[in-house]
Amino acid sequence: MGYSDFMKTEEAANQIASGDSPIRVLVVDDHPIFRLGVCERIKAIGGRVILVGEASDGFTAHSSAAALRPNVILMDLNMPGISGVEATQNIKADFPEIHIIILSADDNMEDIQLALNAGASGYLLKSVTGPELREAILNVVQGVPIFSLKVVQGLLTAQTQSLATSSLLSRGEVDILAMASIGASDKDIARALSISKRDVGSSNRTISQKLGASSRTEAITQAIQDKIIKSPKNY
Repeated sequence: MGYSDFMKTEEAANQIASGDSPIRVLVVDDHPIFRLGVCERIKAIGGRVILVGEASDGFTAHSSAAALRPNVILMDLNMPGISGVEATQNIKADFPEIHIIILSADDNMEDIQLALNAGASGYLLKSVTGPELREAILNVVQGVPIFSLKVVQGLLTAQTQSLATSSLLSRGEVDILAMASIGASDKDIARALSISKRDVGSSNRTISQKLGASSRTEAITQAIQDKIIKSPKNY
């Protein structure tokens, strides 16, 4: 990609995030019936969200991404040949501006972590509803990681298991910080812990004060160093 192409990509990404341009969606799944169902749900969303194409395997996903330049790809995880994880890695290497959301029936933590490490911006279970899918697409182009509630809860368990009790933070504060470290939004954290979004914000400020941090990112870094939470790459 040349400099001029890079600048055009950056400009397009900024327009998408600011709400000035359509959100182009590509659907990738090897099951024709499920793929059709997802495509119909995308069409039903309307507004800025438009379906630009579909692909039935990981290889075609890459060529479709190159030809169609979608803003968001809804990617199946388990496909013959090139898996969703490998396809995600390949696409993100060539088109880092594309947001990829994994759509899977599997909530296995190992698969989820592989997908996130490959560059996926989120992980939704195939039981996701139309309104939830719409919200996920609109949020992911804003740079907000997207997870199904069950996935967030599973990641939280994997993140905090076998950790020593912190003398600085309460268990609830550790849970909030752990979920923040995997990219969960305040809304996702609130849903997972059955608390209000305002409570999450208040706890974030308390956590930063206790750890002597000036930001959430700094608090997460400090908590990992102090072994209060695990690094997201280590579970």
